[in-house]
Amino acid sequence: MEFLRRRFGLIIRAAVSLLAVGWVIYSNNWSKVWRNIETMDVRWLLAALACFAPVLLIVSWRWRMLLRVHGVQMRFWRVFELTMIGQFFSTVGVGTTGGDVFKIFYVARAVPDRRTAVAFTVILDRVIGLLALLFFGVALSFTKLRLLFSDPHTKVATSSFYFFAIGGFVGSILALIGPYVLNLPFFLALGRKLPMAHKARKLFLAYDCSARAVGTNLVALVGSIPSHMSIMLMGYCILQAMKLPVDLIAFCSILAIVNMLIALPVSVSGIGVREQFFTWFLGLLGVSNDQAVTFSLTFFALSILWNLAGAPFYFLYRHETHTPPPNVDEVEPLFEQ
Repeated sequence: MEFLRRRFGLIIRAAVSLLAVGWVIYSNNWSKVWRNIETMDVRWLLAALACFAPVLLIVSWRWRMLLRVHGVQMRFWRVFELTMIGQFFSTVGVGTTGGDVFKIFYVARAVPDRRTAVAFTVILDRVIGLLALLFFGVALSFTKLRLLFSDPHTKVATSSFYFFAIGGFVGSILALIGPYVLNLPFFLALGRKLPMAHKARKLFLAYDCSARAVGTNLVALVGSIPSHMSIMLMGYCILQAMKLPVDLIAFCSILAIVNMLIALPVSVSGIGVREQFFTWFLGLLGVSNDQAVTFSLTFFALSILWNLAGAPFYFLYRHETHTPPPNVDEVEPLFEQ
């Protein structure tokens, strides 16, 4: 029972993925899917694969900038290593959140005196990336709402996307004013009475420090948009490999919506759910079910290849669990707390 209790969420997500995969397998002609794969232009596939590289560089740059807010001065290569390790475990683990867990673990080992702060930056990095996707997706899709609302399934999915976008905007405003409100005497006194107040205080200080760095957060938010553009360009190259002419803005809108929805923890890495979403949405652009499934599988496979590229970084990384703390050549001096 203890095993089931601890893994209940994962079991539910696995069940959702299995059901979605079963439906995709049942409802598609796999001989056509295989034929689509065989006729794809390899040159465009290689171009699509190359488009993902800037994403990893931008994500590393963004995370390094968020770490600097807390006085953690790590070399870019060191941050890139940890990013690649996170990518690797997002594949062999249980999704992107699994990768984040390993990033938190290793960066906390590298900077033991700032564990709470550096762990918070991993979460904040993920949130900023999703907010950038939401806001960019709204900007792209706003002129395509009539198309996106023309099917009952895509209407619900698009409405959900906009719901999260509005929630993300309101949440961002509240997060920015939070430090000023929570530092009022009433809330400070209330915080001292909470259970585990000492640990909660560390988390609050990490949040307070990050929330007050408005300029850095805005730069991180805007700087995240090119990473999403790179992912969209990767998808566009896959369409070119399949010789599928589609409306570019509508396609990018669809990709933003689908990528946001599969990031929700309702399935394992979006498996099965992704294919169903692309079947619904790409159908609006005249793409057949078998072509949409081919696109989805190819898109996922190229992402997996880049995630697996993190394996050498993991196996060559000097794990602090088995070695002395890193020297100054690996982690630059930290500011005093």
